[in-house]
Amino acid sequence: MNKLKLSEPDIILPYNLLAEKLVLGSILIIPEAILIVSERLPIEAFYLDNHQIIYKALLILYAEGKTIDYITLITWIQDNGFLSKIGGAQVLLNLLNQIHKLGNLEEYIGLIYEKYVRRSLIKLGEEIIETGYLTEIPLETIFTKIEQNFFLISENKPVKHLISVEQGLKQILKEIERGLKIKQVPGLKTNFIDFDVITQGFQKSDLIILAGRPSMGKTAFAFNIAKNIASKHKTGVIFFSLEMTRQQLLYRLLASEAEITNTRLRASRIKETEWVNINNIISQLSTLKLFIDDTPNLSVGEIKLKIKTLNFEFSRQIGLAIIDYLQLLEGIDKNENRVQELSKITRALKKLARDLDIPILVLSQLSRNVESRVNKRPLLADLRESGCINFFFEKKFNMKLRSIFCWTGSSVSKQKIFDIKFTGQKPIYKLETMLGWSLLISSNHKILTNKGWKKIDQLVNENFLGNKLLLKSIPDKFNKNSITWDKITNISYKKIAPVYDLQVSKYSNYLTNHLIIHNSIEQDADLVIMLYRDEYYNKDTAEKNIIEIIISKHRNGPIGTTKLIFDHKYLRFFNI
Repeated sequence: MNKLKLSEPDIILPYNLLAEKLVLGSILIIPEAILIVSERLPIEAFYLDNHQIIYKALLILYAEGKTIDYITLITWIQDNGFLSKIGGAQVLLNLLNQIHKLGNLEEYIGLIYEKYVRRSLIKLGEEIIETGYLTEIPLETIFTKIEQNFFLISENKPVKHLISVEQGLKQILKEIERGLKIKQVPGLKTNFIDFDVITQGFQKSDLIILAGRPSMGKTAFAFNIAKNIASKHKTGVIFFSLEMTRQQLLYRLLASEAEITNTRLRASRIKETEWVNINNIISQLSTLKLFIDDTPNLSVGEIKLKIKTLNFEFSRQIGLAIIDYLQLLEGIDKNENRVQELSKITRALKKLARDLDIPILVLSQLSRNVESRVNKRPLLADLRESGCINFFFEKKFNMKLRSIFCWTGSSVSKQKIFDIKFTGQKPIYKLETMLGWSLLISSNHKILTNKGWKKIDQLVNENFLGNKLLLKSIPDKFNKNSITWDKITNISYKKIAPVYDLQVSKYSNYLTNHLIIHNSIEQDADLVIMLYRDEYYNKDTAEKNIIEIIISKHRNGPIGTTKLIFDHKYLRFFNI
């Protein structure tokens, strides 16, 4: 059977030629326009190949801090062998002859984006037709993929975020007036008093990470929060459990409220007097707008669909979403390494929190680095996917490489490489230091500076003032006494080059050309909470039945530590 193919080479898809020329011409005439355009239009939003090349060149010039004009643009295009591909220098001269009004730029951008969305819909339609013929793929998988792609198209549309100071201040004044009439914490209270004082409750559009090592009580704490918020605020709370079944969670909830062990409930060893109490508690809990979804291997797109469906079908306004846990969420691109995949997932979750205007609480595992320290209290640096390294090599990659140097937090040690995988061609930047070291690095990497881990784009924003950790020698093991600091002198775009993913035993960083590099995943979070129970590690501790709630990152407030009483038997938490 012949398959229908919509976008054959001779079929012209929707696009706006004049709008594309006007936008590119606006950037050449008024270079500041790239600030607006780059936030709204990806490279593929331009339909014509020559316009994509020109736009990409303008973005690279802007990223390198170079002047944007006809001379620098044509020089870059010539030097990179694209002049004939764009149709010659006359194409650029024609862009300069367009009529430009910066006041109309938003409208031109909107015209380009509209056609881009239409092309994306056509492409999605083709994919639906193609997958319809693949009878070996389950329908559930096909529908899930279609839903994900549809939401990616519909939710990436440009939104006007521009308001005047007058409008913004009037809105804030109304919020203050409401606060004067109704005294309350501005966010969702958890009923844990000291914790609520520090956080001011969970705020709308915040991404909150709750992290800890296994057996610290993450799921129990999160489910206690879900029940407390649903009870106090009478708002809808949805708990996505990717690890435990809904039956396990409900048994926990009932055991906690009835003060009967989970084991007795499951075995139906209930006294007659307890049976009346259980029925009363079930009646009370049934009034809560608390929902549980135990679908495994969920994606962010599926989570969004379920929340929106719940809001629509049951008229339940979901005020909080909880996901247990991050590492079990399914990514979209299976060809990426897990660090990059989790980084994209956290960015998607932050965007979801903003789109739905609700706080999203995500549970996460911590790396095994915690177990190797004398002090087991977790640090922000422990919040990463342990063992995944994204690595670029300038020369031909040595597939026989079996070890690499990693930073442990206090020293450098050699680590065994378990797996090597090519992850694709990606933009590479060149970093140069005052002492003469240079490094080619992909943009998603972080480098250890005297101000903490910094990404390449953050160093650009700081005008290259960051200092780098430099190692004088590379023996099998050495400590902080072997290091000195070296100032960055230049960072520039270099080329598109192959990047590899290495899997090592413990650490998410590596040493290359005397510089230490790693990736982390906490950058998108507004609030990072870590749990620690000293009793788990020290049986003779004076703080038995105590759990520390460590606020390691708080974008809009203070950090600090508070403590709660932890009831092991019924998995409950109480204020001290």
